[in-house]
Amino acid sequence: MKVFSQNKHCPSQVLFAFDEVANPSVEQVRFAVAYSTYRGCNRLVERLTSQIGTERWGQISKTFVTSLDFGLTDPSALEYLDGLANSEVFIANPEVLNNDAFRPSKAYHPKLFLFDSPDNTGYLTGSANLTESALISNTELVMVGNEIPENISWQNVWDRNFIDSIPLTSELVEAYRSRRVRPKQRPVDPDPEIPQPTTTHTDNPVFIDAITSGQVLPMTYNHFWLEAGSMSSGGSGNQLELPRGANKFFGFLHDDYGDEHITIGNPILTIRDKSWTDRPLTWHGNNKMERINLPTVYQGGYDYRHTALLFRRHENGFEIKITPWGNANSQAWRSASEELNTVLRLGSRGTRICGFF
Repeated sequence: MKVFSQNKHCPSQVLFAFDEVANPSVEQVRFAVAYSTYRGCNRLVERLTSQIGTERWGQISKTFVTSLDFGLTDPSALEYLDGLANSEVFIANPEVLNNDAFRPSKAYHPKLFLFDSPDNTGYLTGSANLTESALISNTELVMVGNEIPENISWQNVWDRNFIDSIPLTSELVEAYRSRRVRPKQRPVDPDPEIPQPTTTHTDNPVFIDAITSGQVLPMTYNHFWLEAGSMSSGGSGNQLELPRGANKFFGFLHDDYGDEHITIGNPILTIRDKSWTDRPLTWHGNNKMERINLPTVYQGGYDYRHTALLFRRHENGFEIKITPWGNANSQAWRSASEELNTVLRLGSRGTRICGFF
C-alpha cells in the first residue's frame, strides 16, 4: 500500500495515485463516490484511458455509484458517466430528490475506487471525491494498493455501497436538473477555479543562477516540471532540452560547462510499468544546454510537444508525466512552484520556464 498526500504545495498526487492501479489487465472498474462533477469525471477518464489504453478502456465493465446529496453532483457528470461504453450508473439516496436542498437523512459519503484484474483488485480510497479539484489541488489523502487488506472482502465492501441505490434514468437526471440550485448554506465542493500563476517570465531567475547561488537546491525536491515547447530539436519529437545544471535533480554533480559534448549519466526513467536505463543525459557545448532523449510514443512514451512535462522522483527512478500546457493540472504545478519561489527560466534568452515542488 502507498499513501499519497496532496496540497497546494504538492498538487496532482491523487491523479498520480490512480496510475498505481490502472493498467491493461483491468477487466472491471467500480467507483463509489459521494460527489461527482463533469470536469472531475472527464479528467480521471482521460488519465485512465492513457494508462489502460483507449480500446481496452472501452471494453472493460464500469460501475459507478454516486449521490445527489446537497445538490453537489453535476447532472452533466451523471450523463457523462452513463454515456461511457459498458457503463452502469447508480444513484444512492434517491429519496433526496423530494427533500429541501437535497438534504439526506443520512449522507452518502464513500470514496472508493476498485480496479478488478484476474489476479487481484487494485484499490484507491481516502478523502477524494470525483472532482477536478480533489484530483489536482485540494488538500487530500488517499491510500492505493493491489494487495488484499487483512480480513477484507472487497465484494462485501462493495455490496454495502448499493444499499438504497437505484439505476440512473434520463427521467431522474431531468428531475434533478430541474430542481437543482446550489445551496447557499454550505460551500460548494466541486471544481473551484485554480488561480492562474502570477509570475511573468521576465521576473523569473535563470535556472543555473538560482542553483549556483543556493537559492534552489534541486535534490531537495521530488517534482521537476518543464515547459516542453515544440520539441523540434530532434526528428522524433523526443529530444528534451534541459537547463544547465538540471542534472543535479537526477543525482549527478556535473559542472564542466565547456564546449565539448559530454555524457553526464543515465538516469532511470519510468512510464507506467516500463523502465529505461539507456537514455543518456548529456551536455552540449554548442548550444549550452543539457539534453535527454525521452522514450518515443513507439517505445511506450508520449507525444511531448507543447506539454508540461514532469519528472517525479520515486524509489525506482524518475517517473515521466505529461499534461497539456496551460490546463488546470499544469497551472497547479506552476502555482505550487510559485508558492515555493522555484519557478525559473531555462536560460537567459528563451521564454521557456520550469520549476520544482
